[in-house]
Amino acid sequence: MNRRSFLSGLGGASTLSVIASRRAAAQAGPPEFDPVEKDAPGATPAIALNHLGFRPRAGKKTLVVRATAKPLATEFELRDVVPPFKFKRSLEKTEGDFGPFLTAEFTDLVRPGIYQINVGGERSVPFFIREDVWRRTLARSVGYYRYQRCGVAVPGVHAVCHLDDARRRDTGEHVDTVGGWHDAGDLRKWMDPTVLNGISLLNVLRNLPAPRAEDPTHQQLLDEARHGNLYFLKMQDKDGRVWHDVAGGVNGDNSDNHWTDNIIGTADDRYINTKKLERIAAMFATLEAMMAQVFRGADDPYADRCLEAGARAWTASARRGSALDLAWWAMAACELHRTTGKPAFRDEALRLGRDLLALQNTSFAFDQKLVRGYWTEPSPRPSGSLQQTPFYNIVYPGLPALALINLYESFPAAADRGKWKDAVKLHLDEFVEPMASRSAYRLIPSGLYVGRPSPETYRPLAGQLTYRYFMPVNKQFWWQGINSHLGCSALLLGQFARLLRDEGGDGKPYLDLAYPQLEWIMGANPFGACLMTGEGMKNPYPHSRFVGLIPGGIMNGIAGNAEDEPVLDQAYMIDWRTCEYWSPHVAFYLWAVSTLENAA
Repeated sequence: MNRRSFLSGLGGASTLSVIASRRAAAQAGPPEFDPVEKDAPGATPAIALNHLGFRPRAGKKTLVVRATAKPLATEFELRDVVPPFKFKRSLEKTEGDFGPFLTAEFTDLVRPGIYQINVGGERSVPFFIREDVWRRTLARSVGYYRYQRCGVAVPGVHAVCHLDDARRRDTGEHVDTVGGWHDAGDLRKWMDPTVLNGISLLNVLRNLPAPRAEDPTHQQLLDEARHGNLYFLKMQDKDGRVWHDVAGGVNGDNSDNHWTDNIIGTADDRYINTKKLERIAAMFATLEAMMAQVFRGADDPYADRCLEAGARAWTASARRGSALDLAWWAMAACELHRTTGKPAFRDEALRLGRDLLALQNTSFAFDQKLVRGYWTEPSPRPSGSLQQTPFYNIVYPGLPALALINLYESFPAAADRGKWKDAVKLHLDEFVEPMASRSAYRLIPSGLYVGRPSPETYRPLAGQLTYRYFMPVNKQFWWQGINSHLGCSALLLGQFARLLRDEGGDGKPYLDLAYPQLEWIMGANPFGACLMTGEGMKNPYPHSRFVGLIPGGIMNGIAGNAEDEPVLDQAYMIDWRTCEYWSPHVAFYLWAVSTLENAA
């Protein structure tokens, strides 16, 4: 690993829909700093291993060791922390992106215990082999949302806050938008990522119908989702469409990121951004239909209110747009049909499915025959005309395929049902898997590109296609870690593995690729750092300016430099790019882990 891999990042930002305002957040936060090479003892561990451990019979158990020492180690020793059990196994040299590695697999070890690995005198963190090794983290991460509650006092965290939210940017009129969650390491309330919180919580409820003692309770999940929805319902305008955010600032600045006096009409009142996006309306409709389902019978007036709100958002919107917009509208159509049974929702779902299929590249394009099956979106050529290039989204990379799985499971009699399944399989087999195979970590790169869109390293793939594991740093002013990308990708792989298992097929290859994405977050990375507060070892200090440490919170994660090498702030610089908490990381982690529990 190049020593520059261990540099800290720069600056301040968080979400695709709010990136502009993060520029000012960086200016208001810790001072920016130049990367400084670090070579402190123990700062660059050779061993990359999931700090949580492994389920006995779900997913591969893999050890990755950077091949830096001379002479190279030829074997590793594994022992139970409680002797006398131990064994030795050979290491194999592996070439790939990020340099040479030594790798080994010990999937056949299913004996429950707490273990440690030794390679050439370096010891790994202790790790478990036990069935609940992932599941036991769910309650901690659901608890993250309690710390982020807005509009109420959170004992031990903060006093009652933001009872004066908020005034419209356009007219200055006060509208009650009290409630919801602070979105990240700040006090702002973005709709896109926090609506995802609600969808995730209800999917955990759906995936774990019989909770165990260590699980978040159904009542906890329902109470948390209802708290978030108090705010979401207030963000629906009279025309049925949904506003963008509260407290995002006025002109892309950081002016609303503060505590207030809780008195309506004073100078510190925060603003409502009355912009309306198709994607936010689609996510809102999805959540409200799900809320109607879970509260039907327990609180029928509330269920009716949620369903009516979701249906109004559906009716008021065009339900067109990008692959991501179409995917969220397809998710909404499935949930609204599941709630009401109305043929109109089914018919529109089938249309959306056809539109998504049309955006998938099923042929080998751009002068190469290595990958296909990715989704596309229009982008400008130098001549000014448009071409269809690979779909890119650092938060929702798997949404088009996830939507097709949802369609497949919702409409068993649909004529296109086989096409939906085939499209997902093509995407995973001929795009995701080949890309993940290029590194020993089995990490799915975050972006596929045509050529070199900015002056920095784009790794050559084939023909005109290039890729990066991490976000470009010179393409735009903002960049950050990729933990949402990894969580969403793990969710997609887990959903497809479960679909195949339910149909009597073999979902194991997809399960085996899902876990490495989450294991990277949990310490199987070049820094040996666990990126969830309260789990694992070598946790960076989070950018969480108003609350501090939040157990179960997940940081933006490892980002890249111009050479597409990993960077992570381990120097306590409170760097937002790699260390800021953000809602989508937690949401996709919860949704993915609860899905994987039922996919083996």
